[in-house]
Amino acid sequence: MTDTLKSICEQCTHLNRPRLNFVPEELDRLRQILLRDLQELRSAASLNLHKSAAVLSGSILEAVLYGFLKGQIGYLSVRRGASFSLKPDGSLQHYLEIFNRHFKDLFPPGFLPDIAADYRDLVHVNRELSYPPGICVGASVEMLRILDSVLETFAEFAG
Repeated sequence: MTDTLKSICEQCTHLNRPRLNFVPEELDRLRQILLRDLQELRSAASLNLHKSAAVLSGSILEAVLYGFLKGQIGYLSVRRGASFSLKPDGSLQHYLEIFNRHFKDLFPPGFLPDIAADYRDLVHVNRELSYPPGICVGASVEMLRILDSVLETFAEFAG
């Protein structure tokens, strides 16, 4: 029997009990937003709302990456120069590019796949139409697993 989105979400321990220690203390509002959005993601998954789960997972991943990168400003400044700053209005794709360019050597290959931004962009109907039917089902499952892995790894990295 195929796992439901709800059962997959229940297996994702870091989605259910996130440790957000990688988010800098001064970004408490971001931490609160992440906790709220993770609750909404669990609700969407429990109702097997695949498109909602895929899109919300991408939004959460963007916020998680932003928080992680903000916590690594010192490291990024050394690698990119003292004038480095992180755009607060950057996109998921932008944060993925920064992460994959500057942290690739610290994490396993393919840790944060570019496809995550494509899945989040399923919010646009023309993006969904460009994929085969059923894309939201696969995207939601993969995004839950990516997000769970990222939450686990970032919490351990920061710890």
